[in-house]
Order: sequence, then structure tokens, then C-alpha cells
Amino acid sequence: MSTNPTRPKPQRNLSLKDSHAGCFRAPATHDAHVNRNGDTDKFQAKVGSTGDGQIVTVIDSGVVHSINHKNCQSSAEGYKQIVATLFYTTHTTNTTEEVAQYGRFISQAALFDFISRWDKLMVPWRRWDSSHKCLERSEEARVVQLVLLMPEMLSLEDLRRHEELAEYEAKWSIEIVLQPHNVFQRHKRLAVFDMDSTLIEQEVIDEIARFVGVEKEVSAITARAMNGELDFTQSLQARVALLKGVPSDVFEKLKPVITFTPGARELCKALKSLGFKLAVLSGGFIPLANHVMSELGLDYAYANQLVISEDGTELTGELTGPIVHAERKALLLEEIAQKESIHLKQTVAIGDGANDLIMMWKAGLGIAFNAKPKVQAEAPCRLNSPTLKDVLYILGFAKGEQDDLLALSP
Repeated sequence: MSTNPTRPKPQRNLSLKDSHAGCFRAPATHDAHVNRNGDTDKFQAKVGSTGDGQIVTVIDSGVVHSINHKNCQSSAEGYKQIVATLFYTTHTTNTTEEVAQYGRFISQAALFDFISRWDKLMVPWRRWDSSHKCLERSEEARVVQLVLLMPEMLSLEDLRRHEELAEYEAKWSIEIVLQPHNVFQRHKRLAVFDMDSTLIEQEVIDEIARFVGVEKEVSAITARAMNGELDFTQSLQARVALLKGVPSDVFEKLKPVITFTPGARELCKALKSLGFKLAVLSGGFIPLANHVMSELGLDYAYANQLVISEDGTELTGELTGPIVHAERKALLLEEIAQKESIHLKQTVAIGDGANDLIMMWKAGLGIAFNAKPKVQAEAPCRLNSPTLKDVLYILGFAKGEQDDLLALSP
């Protein structure tokens, strides 16, 4: 149970006049037709004359544009702000009645409930504004981004784990990703990824284990290690020892078997179009990490190296060189950022295992992607999605912007 302070229910009304007023949709198109003679159709024309007798025709398009500071969030000046990215998620626990009531998208009612709950976290309370942007161009948007005032009495970590927001997520089948509202949200320059179960769908060591019939034993150790129940280095050595005698050409045989996570190619292409440097930092093995680097157009690949017998025919069940464990992943993130002259606030780290947590916290933004429960609970933020491309929403890119990036030639 959270002990974070909350304010008693306010004796005032919150109103949501137009849920999509802040969606920054494309400018309204003028409903007019101009023929070759210059005449206009569907415009209202007002005819008058000036003092010197000249005839003046004023065309009214029906479009009204006003300039004011209502949406400039002036009341937040001098105060920290938060970006909340809301993802509708499909939960198997949803009943037919709940789907009928709430829909399969982020409704106006869901937005209003979120803002109301956020208002309760304002201790001490002060007047505040919010704005939102539907990142999908639809009245039934699956992803919505809000800019909110940061409650003075709570830290970002308090908010990420607050019972009020957890209750909201369970009620509406919506996941909340919170991050500071600053210039670094959209202006990242380096992304580092775990490989197994992040960029690719398999755990490579489990696939190798199939060749020698020890898949169950290796998978059991892998699962415990990824959940943080075992020391990664010791568990890796134990699993590798079981691979003794595997033919050394196993990696070439595995390449056709490896499947990339849906959205991995699109995410990497979009990030490269933005000028990102990309790296895979894997607790797996370098032959496949190099393959992934080549396929996705990454700039760096780091992984563990297996020892091959002197005659070059089989694996010895041993490792050589530095082991890429949790601490080394974080160190490699720092080294790459320094080499590329990139500040850590401009970095993203994405993974699914306990050995990814340190680099997630080291990066400017750490994302646990379809991660194990223990990892989701400890990560800076989480994303449970069928596609890695949804990371672009967290970076603030709307669907149309993503399409523009992906339309660029490689």
C-alpha cells in the first residue's frame, strides 16, 4: 500500500469541454471550389463599397482563427511538468460488459478519469492546466500523450508506482508511461537494445540447447536468471557448460531460425532516419549479435564469445573475454555515448531481463519491453505491446510522423 500523500477529494467540479481540442489535428480544409472564371462556390460573399466608390468583395470561408494564450500552459511556468503516454492494452481479463462500456480505445471518459485522479495528487493543490495529443489520428485513438503539472509532494518514481494510477490502469486497460517533459523527450540520439526476447523473439542459448537435447535444463536456468533469481554470470557459465560438443557451425544453422520481434525493423529504420546511433548489448553470443547488427543496420554489437575447440569443429562449453552482464551493459552504454559525444539524457535503453535494469536506469529513458513481472516492477517504465515500433510513441512521434520517417529511403 502506498503511503504517498493525497489530498482529500476537492469540493469543486472538473469539466472536459472538448476532449480532442488539444489534439493538434491537421488544419481545417476550406470547403470551397474555384472554377476557371475565378468564381467561388460554397463561400459566403459580402459585397460593399469604399468611400471612393470602389466595389469590395469579402469572401467568408467559415474558418475562424483566434490567437490567445489559453493553451500555452502559462500557469506551469517555473514548475516541473510530466509527459504521460497512455496506451490502450488488450487484457484477457476484460469482460464483454467492460469492453462494451469502455470500448477498445482511450475514450473521453478515460481521459477525464485520468485527469481527475491526477488532480487528487496535487498536494498542495494549485490551479493547473493540461494538454493532450492523440498520437493516432482517430476518434478512437489507442495512444494519447498528455502534458501535466508535476505534483510537488511526489517524485517521478512515486508517481510511476502510485496506487491511484495503478488502479486507473487496471480499470481502463490502459498503461501509463511517465517521463519528464523537457527537450530530451523527443531529442534522443542513442538507443541500445538487449537482443534475446527484445530485438529477436528467441532466447538464443535455448535454441542452441536443442542441438544437444538439454533444452529443458538450459531454459529453466535462463528463466530464473532473467527473473533475477540467479546471478547472471554464474547462470550463464552453467548454461554454456551444457553446450559442450555442439557443432561450431550452429550459429549459421540458427540464422534462418531467428525471427525479429514485430516492429524491430521499423523502429530501427525510423531511429536511423532521425540520426540515431544504435547498439545491441547482449548477454547472448557475438556471432548472432553481429548478424542482428547487419540485418537491422545497427552501429555497435557487444555480446559474449564462446570458445571453439582447437580443430574448430565444436564448442568447448567455455567462455572467453569479458562477460556482458548487467554492469557491463551499463558501462558499454556510457562508453558508446562518450565516444559519440552524446549526453546520457539523450539515450534510450530497451530490454526485458533483470540484467537490463542497470542500463535502463543509467539511460535517459529505460523501457522494459514485454518484460518479466519482476523486471516490470523495477524498471523506470514498461511497455507491453505486440510491436517494438510503439517505442516511437513514447518518444513523442505521432502515427503520421512515424509514417513519414518510414517512407524515407534507407
